[in-house]
Amino acid sequence: MKSMRRGSGLVLGLLWLLMADLATAGDYMMMVGKGFEVCEAYLKNLNSFPNHPPMVCDRPLNPKLKEFSKPAWQQVDILQNFDLLGKIEQTLRGMTDEQWNQQSEQWEMKVRERVASGWLGMSTTGVDVDRDGNGEQVLRYVNDPGGCDPKNQATYSTPSGSKLFALTPDHRGLDVWKSGNFNHIGGRPELFLFKDQVYLTTWAGGPNFRGGELWVLTPNHVPGMDKQTCKFTYKLSSQRRHQ
Repeated sequence: MKSMRRGSGLVLGLLWLLMADLATAGDYMMMVGKGFEVCEAYLKNLNSFPNHPPMVCDRPLNPKLKEFSKPAWQQVDILQNFDLLGKIEQTLRGMTDEQWNQQSEQWEMKVRERVASGWLGMSTTGVDVDRDGNGEQVLRYVNDPGGCDPKNQATYSTPSGSKLFALTPDHRGLDVWKSGNFNHIGGRPELFLFKDQVYLTTWAGGPNFRGGELWVLTPNHVPGMDKQTCKFTYKLSSQRRHQ
């Protein structure tokens, strides 16, 4: 009798996992970018992960697609760079120096709590964003109170979620002009390289993935002739597929 119960429990567990997989599996369709090499290749990458949740929190690259890579990010100690964090939050929230100074002590307490919980992070990488032959130091700021939940719209909206900025040469401030490379539609931006050139991905759409859109974009300051845009729509799949 006990073995039958164990067997029933195992079957129910497997069914639950299958249902959870079905609930998040989906397909992507290209709406903009047909004929562009990077768009066609990225669509192939997206649909090589048929059982992956909607690519809000992370956007993996298939290692079999050798033209793709991701920049190497180095963690930044937020507590040792609180002034830089302040400049980021001021920018995101449109705060003056005076407004920030009035709240900085309160913010420092929140920051310590969120860093300890793993909900707040900063990291940097060096890439040639605008393809002018000069590398930029890019900072990625992630602020996920409660952790990243792909079903929570705050995960991919400002000021929560994540943002990218270009740093000044001394790495102590934000380069406003070069940070404009990342001002695109959608939220939760990520960088990837395709044939050693930098592209930006973002997610847009309503909660519960209604109208979910994944964009691949050229940084804003790349010359017009080189600009490329890809738009993919996400649709929950009615059945599970295998790679």
